Amino acid sequence: MTRRVHPLFILMTTLTQLRSLVIPIAVILFNDLKNDGFGMYTMIGVVVISFLLLVFGIISWYFYTFTIDEQTIRVNKGIFRKSERTTQRQRIESIGINQNLLERILGLATLTVETSSDSGKPEVELKGVRLEFAKQLKSTIGTTVLPPAENAETAVTYTVGLKDLVTAGALSGRLGLALVGFGAVYQFANRFIEPYISRAFDELLHLSLMILLILGGMLLLLIYLGSILVFVLRYGSFRATRDKQRMTIGYGLLNRTEIVFHQDKVQALVIEESWIKRRLKRAHLSLHIISASGEEEKLLLHPFIRTSEIDDFLSRFLPRFQLQNPQKRAVDRGFFYIVRWPLLGYSLGLLLLNGAMLYTLPEPFRYFGLPFLLLLPVYYAVARSGYQNTRYGHQDDLFVLRKELVNRETIYAPRLKIEAFSSHVSRFLEHKDILKFQLTLRGSSVFHAGYFTQAEFEDVLRWYQQTFLKPPAPPAGTRLSDDE
Repeated sequence: MTRRVHPLFILMTTLTQLRSLVIPIAVILFNDLKNDGFGMYTMIGVVVISFLLLVFGIISWYFYTFTIDEQTIRVNKGIFRKSERTTQRQRIESIGINQNLLERILGLATLTVETSSDSGKPEVELKGVRLEFAKQLKSTIGTTVLPPAENAETAVTYTVGLKDLVTAGALSGRLGLALVGFGAVYQFANRFIEPYISRAFDELLHLSLMILLILGGMLLLLIYLGSILVFVLRYGSFRATRDKQRMTIGYGLLNRTEIVFHQDKVQALVIEESWIKRRLKRAHLSLHIISASGEEEKLLLHPFIRTSEIDDFLSRFLPRFQLQNPQKRAVDRGFFYIVRWPLLGYSLGLLLLNGAMLYTLPEPFRYFGLPFLLLLPVYYAVARSGYQNTRYGHQDDLFVLRKELVNRETIYAPRLKIEAFSSHVSRFLEHKDILKFQLTLRGSSVFHAGYFTQAEFEDVLRWYQQTFLKPPAPPAGTRLSDDE
């Protein structure tokens, strides 16, 4: 029997389309508000656009049908271009129910059906059905899926708690991005609220410098807390499941994201440890994968895991990756060439900051920036210590490349996923017998670290080329076994 999704799908589609037009509509309304009221033509335009989107939602709902019988699941949709997807129920491996914020408000859900295909995305995606009906469909369709007792032996699941998400957001270094976002919003809204901003600045000029500094600190604190909130909203309800060779990772409190991929799609595992996280013995795990469309994606695997738990975690979820302690250390004479440009950039930045403070601030406060120059030797010492941990190593079919100055990044890449292994060095440094390793994965991800010697690079090349070399022919006269 052919059925349609719930009629609330019309409202969901209309609101989703309106959300994509929020910025241009807001600009038009703000312009009218600045000119003392909304114009009649503006209101007519907004009503007409809303009406057209509503009509589009009704037509989309009318042509969105599905049929479930004893053998197949068939989904039809499309207005101008019809799409029909038929899936055999006996090929179903897993069934999921997802909800974004709008679906939660409307009591709707999206039913996803995955098969044994290695496409990396759901075979069937049925949007706009009632949550209760989705659960009923899941139990009905699931009669052909393997019994829970058989799945329970292979399926492994983990979640990330709210406390870890908040801490990870606090240490994620997103304050800079938050400040950029705040500046962009201010630039957008400034022309609409310019009179109010000017009046506020006139009032603030009468306050003391200390109060202004406190207010500025409070503003930075609010932006910082906002960056943590955005991180939690983005990665809240984080849940990952491994069922045999298939991984499912879902996260998001407002907009739920769920990605399904086969473990063979993993190109590299990256372990990131900031300076602060290393003090707390924590790390951030991410994956580079090739999606179903053939595009490369960087996917969060764990935002705040204890370093002592990584080995056990990988053995349960990514058994092909094992922690290694790379032994080949970067050469000492390459440190200066690694640190010179960051050190020069920080020096210029601090000099410009001190120059601005000397020029703009009154006598008691104009020298406050000078102590920050003491951070330069501190950075040099920390980077020097970190560079000694820049290493590489390989064991069996897994290559490990670690680079570190202040923060540490360790890349684990299977040999068969490495598209190219090359060196990168200037002609000046070539005469010093030092170079950078450059690792290119399928999907164009590039990692590099240095400096190492030419002999070490040739050693890595020999390891890398073992995959493509044919086994040597047996000596003449050697008798082969029956199997050969």
